[in-house]
Amino acid sequence: MIFRRTMKLKKRLFPVFMLLLLLTACKSYEEQENELPDSRNRGTIRVSADETFKPVIDEQVQVYESNHPGTSILVDYKPEAECLKDLFVDSVRMLIITRRASEEEKNFLSDSLRVDAKSMIIARDGISVIVHPDSPDTIFTMKDIRDILTGRFKKNLIPVFDGVKATSTVRFIIDSVLRGDSLTPNAMAARTSDAVVDYVAKNPGVIGFIGVGVDR
Repeated sequence: MIFRRTMKLKKRLFPVFMLLLLLTACKSYEEQENELPDSRNRGTIRVSADETFKPVIDEQVQVYESNHPGTSILVDYKPEAECLKDLFVDSVRMLIITRRASEEEKNFLSDSLRVDAKSMIIARDGISVIVHPDSPDTIFTMKDIRDILTGRFKKNLIPVFDGVKATSTVRFIIDSVLRGDSLTPNAMAARTSDAVVDYVAKNPGVIGFIGVGVDR
């Protein structure tokens, strides 16, 4: 008698147990999303971005937040090298810069922070050359640009950057324009891209180099 009653009890419990499993597994997408600490529709994310991208990124953030009212994207605009520092101390979840992480940087993130760094191209970036409004020179060849950057140009035009060492603009010029040649010691630095524009507007003897985001 005891044996039979136990069997009947098991038979009754089994369908109930299976029903509970099915109910648990059939949660809606919204319910599953609400269990996450943040998602595409809500939460806060901190981002470090190259300061030359500010006009483009500000517009994108405004559009995204208006379409997803529960989200907040906090963007800190900095020179490229400073953005990378933020990633290495685990203070941001995303970078918007002009290059991919190197293998050494990926290994550091994986070993130290247990982070699998992924990257993708979202836009193209260019460098704008800015001269004073009264400057007679408005067209330069690549040789002219290299001569200005190395101090060998026929006219004494001093290059001005948004930071001499840390920005993506300077890195690109040294890596891809000078290609082993030395930047003139007379090169100057301004704190931001806007500061470069202001300085060039007030000083005819300088020439500005700033990054300009363009569509992919």
